[in-house]
Amino acid sequence: MSRKHRNLTRRDLIKAFGPLGFLLLPVARAMGYAPGGAFAGAPRFVMFFKGASYHSPSVRPASIDALGSTPLAPLAPHAQDVIVFQGMRIHGGSPKSDDFQEEHGGGLIGCVTGNEYRYSKNDSYYAYTDHESIDVAIANAYQTRPALAALPFASLHLGAGAHSDADNVGLGQRYISFRKRQAGDSQYGNAIEPVQNAGQVYDQLMQRVMLVCSTDSNQPAADNSALEAALLRKKSLIDLRLSDIADAKRTLGMDSEHALKLDGLVDGWREIEKANAAELAALESGGGDGSGMPCPTSTRPSGNGQNKNNLDELSPVHDQMIDLIKLAFTWDLTRVVAFTLSGASSGQRWPSQGVNRAHHSLEHDNDVKGQNIMGRYYSEKFAALLTALKGIDDGGGQSALFNSSIVLGMECWSDSSSGHYLTDIPFVLAGQGGGVIQTGRVVNAAGRSNNDLFVSVQRAAGIESDVFGLESLCQGAIV
Repeated sequence: MSRKHRNLTRRDLIKAFGPLGFLLLPVARAMGYAPGGAFAGAPRFVMFFKGASYHSPSVRPASIDALGSTPLAPLAPHAQDVIVFQGMRIHGGSPKSDDFQEEHGGGLIGCVTGNEYRYSKNDSYYAYTDHESIDVAIANAYQTRPALAALPFASLHLGAGAHSDADNVGLGQRYISFRKRQAGDSQYGNAIEPVQNAGQVYDQLMQRVMLVCSTDSNQPAADNSALEAALLRKKSLIDLRLSDIADAKRTLGMDSEHALKLDGLVDGWREIEKANAAELAALESGGGDGSGMPCPTSTRPSGNGQNKNNLDELSPVHDQMIDLIKLAFTWDLTRVVAFTLSGASSGQRWPSQGVNRAHHSLEHDNDVKGQNIMGRYYSEKFAALLTALKGIDDGGGQSALFNSSIVLGMECWSDSSSGHYLTDIPFVLAGQGGGVIQTGRVVNAAGRSNNDLFVSVQRAAGIESDVFGLESLCQGAIV
């Protein structure tokens, strides 16, 4: 179900309409267009969290063509679609907490929020935050756009092995998604638990897919009143925006050259109107075919990553989750996904490859070989996600990977028993964000914090801000 849209900028509007362009820009923004943004100004975003960092000194390619000599080797086929950062810091290189100072909590929460955090006791496994993560920030921004507000899911939160090596204490460092804390929240009340059962995720997605793709749905009957109400609200928003455009055309004069140019502005909106009408019709008839795409024929997956640390067991579950992300993006069920492959202080191991100790222990023992074997595994899964998104045709000669921003995030690293580092974290950014990010290079962050990476991702998503997280750590977009 591809969406084909034009990129419409302030300059385009002013060039076409003169001073009236300033008045038309809010209409364009309300319809989902944003400066420099493709795919309705709303590229997909994936926060792909691998848990423990790579062994940093091993991940320093001299150029993007030298990935093959590092644990990032599986990304070599995607070299022109990624940016590898060197010299990037989390939290400016030191914990930013209001009490106990420890790098694990700082690494995990700093990676996804770029903001301060707290502890309920002097133990790294008890860190929590009051601030929202980058995936939630983007999802919330997209929800303010009428063209996106009625997507079935504002965001998806998936995981497999999403826990630490100390989940026996009852909580562990398994959360990467947080909303802003609200009054009455418990300690982790603002954290979003990832779903680690692939079958459960499949059922959620297929309920919506089967609604529009076939009359032969094998899903159980459900109360669709809430869905129908949401679609009717979306219809009213569509009607309102099309009315705005009609008013603008009358202001310009229906036969004027400039007024005719407004027709290009509504092309994408008409596609959304058509899809929305098809979903309403499907609800009324109990099925329907409004997508033009065949129903998925895949078998319901059964993988569950809950409480697993063995990568030989987790690998098929990770693959199933990647397939489900592809399903969600193919059918435009959401634009934002958070995917957790491991919690912080990772207890994961890979017995079939000779790694029988927890990743966390490998770091403290400076077992470089073991760390790099583990690093190769996560690179393989990241590459698999990129391959999946490259296989989605978004129209106009572009893939879903082109219309995405995907961050490979991680926490602190270590090479001794004495501590951890929040410096030289080798973040990877994949996808062109709809055409605004130049990939295929290695970027020296020169000590800048990952806050600036998220500022870049925000701007690709049409969020015009030079700040994400702690303002003191922000210098502006890094790419």
